[in-house]
Amino acid sequence: MPTLLSIEALETDRQFVERRRTEDDSPWGTARLMWEQRLKEIDEKIAEAKSRRSSFASVALIFDGLPVIGQGDIRLDFTTDALASYQKVIAAALASQGDQPVATKGKVKGAGKSKLFIRDIVRGSMGFILEELAAPQADLFDTPLKSAVEQATGLIEKLNQASAEEFNTAIEASSPRLVGALQKFTKVLKDAGATTRIVGDERRVALGLEEISRLSERFSDVEVIEEDVLHDGVLLGILPDSHEFELQLPEDQGTLKGSVTDDLTFKYVTDQAFKEQLLLKPVKALVKYTRTSRNGQLIKQQVSLENLEPRTEADLLTQS
Repeated sequence: MPTLLSIEALETDRQFVERRRTEDDSPWGTARLMWEQRLKEIDEKIAEAKSRRSSFASVALIFDGLPVIGQGDIRLDFTTDALASYQKVIAAALASQGDQPVATKGKVKGAGKSKLFIRDIVRGSMGFILEELAAPQADLFDTPLKSAVEQATGLIEKLNQASAEEFNTAIEASSPRLVGALQKFTKVLKDAGATTRIVGDERRVALGLEEISRLSERFSDVEVIEEDVLHDGVLLGILPDSHEFELQLPEDQGTLKGSVTDDLTFKYVTDQAFKEQLLLKPVKALVKYTRTSRNGQLIKQQVSLENLEPRTEADLLTQS
Protein backbone atom coordinates (compact mmCIF):
# COMPACT_ATOMS: atom_id res chain seq x y z
CA MET A 1 0.00 0.00 0.00
CA PRO A 2 1.30 3.50 -0.76
CA THR A 3 2.92 5.08 2.30
CA LEU A 4 0.77 8.22 2.28
CA LEU A 5 -2.41 6.15 2.01
CA SER A 6 -1.38 4.06 5.04
CA ILE A 7 -0.73 7.24 7.00
CA GLU A 8 -4.09 8.68 5.94
CA ALA A 9 -5.89 5.56 7.22
CA LEU A 10 -4.00 5.66 10.52
CA GLU A 11 -4.74 9.35 11.01
CA THR A 12 -8.43 8.68 10.43
CA ASP A 13 -8.30 5.97 13.12
CA ARG A 14 -6.50 8.40 15.40
CA GLN A 15 -9.20 11.05 15.03
CA PHE A 16 -11.85 8.47 15.93
CA VAL A 17 -9.96 7.25 18.99
CA GLU A 18 -9.18 10.78 20.14
CA ARG A 19 -12.87 11.66 19.92
CA ARG A 20 -13.88 8.59 21.93
CA ARG A 21 -11.26 9.34 24.57
CA THR A 22 -12.53 12.89 24.94
CA GLU A 23 -16.13 11.72 25.18
CA ASP A 24 -15.39 9.13 27.89
CA ASP A 25 -17.01 10.19 31.17
CA SER A 26 -16.79 6.95 33.15
CA PRO A 27 -16.06 7.58 36.86
CA TRP A 28 -13.15 5.12 36.98
CA GLY A 29 -11.53 6.22 33.73
CA THR A 30 -11.02 2.63 32.59
CA ALA A 31 -12.25 3.27 29.07
CA ARG A 32 -10.16 6.44 28.88
CA LEU A 33 -6.99 4.45 29.67
CA MET A 34 -7.95 1.97 26.95
CA TRP A 35 -8.35 4.74 24.38
CA GLU A 36 -5.06 6.35 25.45
CA GLN A 37 -3.28 3.03 24.95
CA ARG A 38 -4.87 2.73 21.53
CA LEU A 39 -3.68 6.28 20.69
CA LYS A 40 -0.15 5.33 21.66
CA GLU A 41 -0.24 2.29 19.40
CA ILE A 42 -1.55 4.34 16.47
CA ASP A 43 1.12 7.02 16.99
CA GLU A 44 3.79 4.32 16.91
CA LYS A 45 2.37 2.92 13.67
CA ILE A 46 2.28 6.40 12.11
CA ALA A 47 5.92 6.98 13.09
CA GLU A 48 6.85 3.58 11.67
CA ALA A 49 5.00 4.28 8.41
CA LYS A 50 6.75 7.64 8.01
CA SER A 51 10.16 6.04 8.53
CA ARG A 52 9.49 3.04 6.32
CA ARG A 53 9.98 3.44 2.58
CA SER A 54 9.75 1.17 -0.42
CA SER A 55 11.92 1.48 -3.50
CA PHE A 56 9.15 0.12 -5.74
CA ALA A 57 6.24 1.96 -7.35
CA SER A 58 2.97 1.99 -5.43
CA VAL A 59 0.08 4.39 -6.02
CA ALA A 60 -3.63 4.54 -5.26
CA LEU A 61 -6.19 5.92 -7.73
CA ILE A 62 -9.38 6.75 -5.84
CA PHE A 63 -12.45 7.80 -7.81
CA ASP A 64 -15.70 9.53 -6.97
CA GLY A 65 -18.40 11.34 -8.89
CA LEU A 66 -20.94 10.10 -11.41
CA PRO A 67 -19.27 6.76 -12.31
CA VAL A 68 -19.21 5.68 -8.64
CA ILE A 69 -22.28 4.34 -6.83
CA GLY A 70 -21.93 4.06 -3.07
CA GLN A 71 -18.59 2.69 -1.88
CA GLY A 72 -18.45 -0.53 -3.84
CA ASP A 73 -19.65 -0.03 -7.41
CA ILE A 74 -18.02 1.73 -10.32
CA ARG A 75 -18.77 1.72 -14.04
CA LEU A 76 -16.64 -0.78 -15.92
CA ASP A 77 -16.24 1.35 -19.06
CA PHE A 78 -14.99 4.31 -17.03
CA THR A 79 -12.62 2.15 -14.97
CA THR A 80 -11.10 0.65 -18.13
CA ASP A 81 -10.58 4.05 -19.76
CA ALA A 82 -9.29 5.73 -16.59
CA LEU A 83 -6.76 3.03 -15.70
CA ALA A 84 -5.60 2.65 -19.32
CA SER A 85 -5.09 6.39 -19.76
CA TYR A 86 -3.26 6.62 -16.42
CA GLN A 87 -0.98 3.77 -17.49
CA LYS A 88 -0.11 5.77 -20.62
CA VAL A 89 0.77 8.75 -18.44
CA ILE A 90 3.20 6.58 -16.48
CA ALA A 91 4.69 5.04 -19.64
CA ALA A 92 5.31 8.50 -21.06
CA ALA A 93 6.76 9.75 -17.76
CA LEU A 94 9.15 6.79 -17.62
CA ALA A 95 10.23 7.25 -21.23
CA SER A 96 10.79 10.96 -20.58
CA GLN A 97 13.33 10.33 -17.82
CA GLY A 98 16.22 10.07 -20.27
CA ASP A 99 17.67 12.72 -22.50
CA GLN A 100 16.23 11.21 -25.65
CA PRO A 101 13.03 12.59 -27.23
CA VAL A 102 9.91 10.48 -26.97
CA ALA A 103 7.86 9.82 -30.10
CA THR A 104 4.43 11.41 -29.89
CA LYS A 105 2.81 8.39 -31.55
CA GLY A 106 3.41 4.67 -31.78
CA LYS A 107 4.99 2.39 -29.23
CA VAL A 108 6.77 4.02 -26.33
CA LYS A 109 10.33 2.84 -25.81
CA GLY A 110 10.55 0.70 -22.68
CA ALA A 111 6.77 0.56 -22.29
CA GLY A 112 7.02 -2.97 -20.91
CA LYS A 113 8.98 -1.68 -17.92
CA SER A 114 6.23 0.81 -17.09
CA LYS A 115 3.51 -1.75 -16.35
CA LEU A 116 1.57 -1.35 -13.13
CA PHE A 117 -0.65 -4.10 -11.70
CA ILE A 118 -3.81 -3.91 -9.60
CA ARG A 119 -2.68 -5.15 -6.20
CA ASP A 120 -5.78 -4.38 -4.15
CA ILE A 121 -8.79 -2.10 -3.84
CA VAL A 122 -9.02 0.83 -1.44
CA ARG A 123 -11.26 0.01 1.50
CA GLY A 124 -14.07 2.43 2.28
CA SER A 125 -13.70 4.17 -1.08
CA MET A 126 -13.82 3.19 -4.73
CA GLY A 127 -10.21 3.00 -5.75
CA PHE A 128 -7.39 0.76 -6.83
CA ILE A 129 -3.90 0.21 -5.47
CA LEU A 130 -1.46 -0.11 -8.38
CA GLU A 131 2.04 -1.47 -7.92
CA GLU A 132 4.95 -2.70 -9.96
CA LEU A 133 6.06 -6.31 -9.69
CA ALA A 134 8.77 -6.10 -7.05
CA ALA A 135 11.96 -8.10 -7.41
CA PRO A 136 12.59 -10.82 -4.78
CA GLN A 137 15.43 -8.77 -3.31
CA ALA A 138 14.76 -5.25 -2.15
CA ASP A 139 16.51 -2.48 -4.04
CA LEU A 140 18.43 0.19 -2.15
CA PHE A 141 17.42 2.88 -4.64
CA ASP A 142 14.08 3.85 -6.12
CA THR A 143 13.25 2.01 -9.31
CA PRO A 144 12.82 4.13 -12.46
CA LEU A 145 9.12 3.23 -12.40
CA LYS A 146 8.65 4.55 -8.88
CA SER A 147 10.36 7.79 -9.89
CA ALA A 148 8.07 8.02 -12.92
CA VAL A 149 4.93 7.52 -10.78
CA GLU A 150 5.97 10.20 -8.28
CA GLN A 151 7.06 12.52 -11.11
CA ALA A 152 3.67 12.16 -12.81
CA THR A 153 1.81 12.95 -9.58
CA GLY A 154 4.04 15.96 -8.99
CA LEU A 155 3.47 17.23 -12.52
CA ILE A 156 -0.31 16.87 -12.22
CA GLU A 157 -0.19 18.78 -8.93
CA LYS A 158 1.99 21.50 -10.50
CA LEU A 159 -0.30 21.88 -13.51
CA ASN A 160 -3.33 21.97 -11.23
CA GLN A 161 -1.95 24.81 -9.10
CA ALA A 162 -0.11 26.71 -11.85
CA SER A 163 -0.87 30.15 -13.14
CA ALA A 164 -1.29 30.50 -16.91
CA GLU A 165 2.39 31.37 -17.31
CA GLU A 166 3.53 28.55 -15.00
CA PHE A 167 1.32 26.12 -16.93
CA ASN A 168 3.09 27.05 -20.18
CA THR A 169 6.48 26.61 -18.50
CA ALA A 170 5.55 23.15 -17.20
CA ILE A 171 4.24 22.09 -20.62
CA GLU A 172 7.42 23.35 -22.27
CA ALA A 173 9.54 21.28 -19.90
CA SER A 174 7.52 18.10 -20.56
CA SER A 175 7.72 15.75 -23.52
CA PRO A 176 4.86 16.07 -26.03
CA ARG A 177 4.01 12.40 -25.42
CA LEU A 178 3.50 13.06 -21.70
CA VAL A 179 1.44 16.17 -22.44
CA GLY A 180 -0.81 14.16 -24.76
CA ALA A 181 -1.24 11.40 -22.17
CA LEU A 182 -2.22 13.91 -19.49
CA GLN A 183 -4.69 15.49 -21.93
CA LYS A 184 -6.33 12.10 -22.44
CA PHE A 185 -6.44 11.23 -18.72
CA THR A 186 -8.02 14.57 -17.87
CA LYS A 187 -10.56 14.21 -20.69
CA VAL A 188 -11.61 10.75 -19.46
CA LEU A 189 -12.30 12.18 -16.01
CA LYS A 190 -14.10 15.26 -17.35
CA ASP A 191 -16.29 13.38 -19.83
CA ALA A 192 -17.37 10.89 -17.16
CA GLY A 193 -18.07 13.52 -14.49
CA ALA A 194 -15.53 11.85 -12.22
CA THR A 195 -13.17 13.18 -9.55
CA THR A 196 -10.02 11.51 -8.32
CA ARG A 197 -7.35 11.40 -5.67
CA ILE A 198 -3.90 10.07 -6.58
CA VAL A 199 -1.91 8.99 -3.53
CA GLY A 200 1.62 7.63 -3.71
CA ASP A 201 4.51 7.07 -1.33
CA GLU A 202 5.72 10.66 -1.43
CA ARG A 203 3.18 12.79 -3.30
CA ARG A 204 -0.56 13.11 -3.57
CA VAL A 205 -3.01 15.26 -5.47
CA ALA A 206 -6.78 15.69 -5.31
CA LEU A 207 -8.74 16.72 -8.39
CA GLY A 208 -12.30 17.82 -7.71
CA LEU A 209 -14.79 19.02 -10.31
CA GLU A 210 -13.35 22.54 -10.33
CA GLU A 211 -9.76 21.33 -10.75
CA ILE A 212 -10.63 18.85 -13.51
CA SER A 213 -12.69 21.44 -15.36
CA ARG A 214 -9.83 23.96 -15.19
CA LEU A 215 -7.22 21.42 -16.31
CA SER A 216 -9.43 20.20 -19.14
CA GLU A 217 -10.00 23.74 -20.36
CA ARG A 218 -6.29 24.49 -20.29
CA PHE A 219 -5.40 21.28 -22.09
CA SER A 220 -8.00 21.98 -24.77
CA ASP A 221 -5.85 24.97 -25.79
CA VAL A 222 -2.74 22.77 -26.16
CA GLU A 223 -1.96 21.23 -29.55
CA VAL A 224 0.85 18.86 -30.51
CA ILE A 225 1.62 18.66 -34.25
CA GLU A 226 4.14 16.49 -36.06
CA GLU A 227 5.62 17.39 -39.45
CA ASP A 228 8.09 15.34 -41.53
CA VAL A 229 10.46 17.44 -43.66
CA LEU A 230 13.11 16.29 -46.14
CA HIS A 231 16.27 18.39 -45.93
CA ASP A 232 19.23 18.47 -48.27
CA GLY A 233 22.53 19.03 -46.53
CA VAL A 234 25.89 17.67 -45.49
CA LEU A 235 25.97 15.34 -42.48
CA LEU A 236 28.57 16.67 -40.06
CA GLY A 237 28.14 13.75 -37.72
CA ILE A 238 26.04 11.66 -35.35
CA LEU A 239 27.08 11.29 -31.71
CA PRO A 240 26.04 7.77 -30.62
CA ASP A 241 26.27 8.40 -26.88
CA SER A 242 24.12 11.51 -26.83
CA HIS A 243 21.99 10.56 -29.87
CA GLU A 244 22.55 13.98 -31.42
CA PHE A 245 23.18 15.04 -35.02
CA GLU A 246 24.45 18.05 -36.93
CA LEU A 247 23.43 18.75 -40.52
CA GLN A 248 24.92 21.59 -42.52
CA LEU A 249 22.09 23.11 -44.56
CA PRO A 250 22.61 24.66 -48.02
CA GLU A 251 23.75 28.23 -48.56
CA ASP A 252 23.37 30.43 -45.49
CA GLN A 253 20.70 28.38 -43.70
CA GLY A 254 23.09 27.36 -40.95
CA THR A 255 23.43 24.08 -39.08
CA LEU A 256 20.45 21.97 -38.01
CA LYS A 257 20.86 20.14 -34.70
CA GLY A 258 18.66 17.74 -32.81
CA SER A 259 18.21 14.18 -31.62
CA VAL A 260 18.48 10.90 -33.55
CA THR A 261 16.19 7.88 -33.34
CA ASP A 262 17.54 4.70 -31.76
CA ASP A 263 17.17 2.68 -34.97
CA LEU A 264 19.11 5.19 -37.06
CA THR A 265 21.84 5.52 -34.43
CA PHE A 266 22.20 1.74 -34.25
CA LYS A 267 22.56 1.40 -38.02
CA TYR A 268 25.02 4.30 -38.18
CA VAL A 269 27.21 2.72 -35.50
CA THR A 270 27.07 -0.91 -36.64
CA ASP A 271 27.01 -0.53 -40.45
CA GLN A 272 30.35 0.95 -41.46
CA ALA A 273 29.45 1.11 -45.16
CA PHE A 274 26.27 3.04 -44.34
CA LYS A 275 28.28 5.51 -42.25
CA GLU A 276 30.91 6.02 -44.95
CA GLN A 277 28.18 6.84 -47.47
CA LEU A 278 26.89 9.65 -45.29
CA LEU A 279 29.50 11.23 -43.03
CA LEU A 280 30.66 14.61 -44.35
CA LYS A 281 28.81 13.96 -47.61
CA PRO A 282 25.65 15.35 -49.24
CA VAL A 283 22.56 13.58 -47.91
CA LYS A 284 18.79 13.66 -47.85
CA ALA A 285 17.65 13.81 -44.24
CA LEU A 286 14.15 12.99 -43.03
CA VAL A 287 13.58 15.20 -40.02
CA LYS A 288 10.52 15.13 -37.77
CA TYR A 289 9.46 18.40 -36.16
CA THR A 290 7.20 18.04 -33.13
CA ARG A 291 5.69 21.38 -32.13
CA THR A 292 3.74 21.99 -28.93
CA SER A 293 1.62 25.14 -28.95
CA ARG A 294 -1.00 26.75 -26.76
CA ASN A 295 -3.56 29.17 -28.12
CA GLY A 296 -1.60 29.18 -31.36
CA GLN A 297 1.64 30.22 -29.67
CA LEU A 298 4.61 27.89 -30.06
CA ILE A 299 5.79 26.62 -26.68
CA LYS A 300 8.25 23.90 -27.64
CA GLN A 301 9.80 22.37 -30.74
CA GLN A 302 11.44 18.96 -30.83
CA VAL A 303 13.70 18.06 -33.80
CA SER A 304 14.44 14.41 -34.50
CA LEU A 305 16.46 12.86 -37.34
CA GLU A 306 14.45 9.87 -38.54
CA ASN A 307 16.36 8.63 -41.60
CA LEU A 308 19.19 9.38 -44.02
CA GLU A 309 20.19 8.49 -47.55
CA PRO A 310 23.02 9.65 -49.84
CA ARG A 311 22.10 12.23 -52.43
CA THR A 312 22.52 10.97 -55.97
CA GLU A 313 24.43 12.70 -58.74
CA ALA A 314 21.10 13.57 -60.33
CA ASP A 315 20.07 15.36 -57.12
CA LEU A 316 23.30 17.33 -57.08
CA LEU A 317 23.01 18.27 -60.77
CA THR A 318 19.42 19.39 -60.26
CA GLN A 319 20.40 21.63 -57.38
CA SER A 320 23.33 23.14 -59.26
